[in-house]
Amino acid sequence: RFPLEQTSPRGLLVDEYLRVKGAQDVWALGDCAVSGYAPLAQVASQQGKWLARTLNATVASEAGGAPDGDLFALIEKSARPFKYSSQGSLAYIGSDKAIADLRLFNSNITAGGIATFWFWKSVYLNELFSLRNSTLVVSDWAKRFLFGRDISRE
Repeated sequence: RFPLEQTSPRGLLVDEYLRVKGAQDVWALGDCAVSGYAPLAQVASQQGKWLARTLNATVASEAGGAPDGDLFALIEKSARPFKYSSQGSLAYIGSDKAIADLRLFNSNITAGGIATFWFWKSVYLNELFSLRNSTLVVSDWAKRFLFGRDISRE
């Protein structure tokens, strides 16, 4: 417990390096972190990648492997603070349609319809972690296309 530093009932307060305020060498990200960014999957994904890169680079820079002393002090000296970069928004809205608001060359592009739906599907598959998951999702999509949605109840 960190009664003095942690005053938010929504989650753990973190600084710009995602370190939990009031703790040494404890980081939080995603939905459990109150960082000033919206609790979105896109934010959590970028936070996780930033933290993994930063920790790996810090450990790799130490000659003997794991650093001695305060890990955060080493990170603060060698890394830039986390900064979220919005990649845009995609949303499936039903009836084989989707909408998109994407950043491209310092401007926003908005689109909707069937072409955006196929773009959404390709992005969705690209974000999955394994070939197994991608295969399962594609097979579920194929079953729904061929046989419709199963709305029966047992």
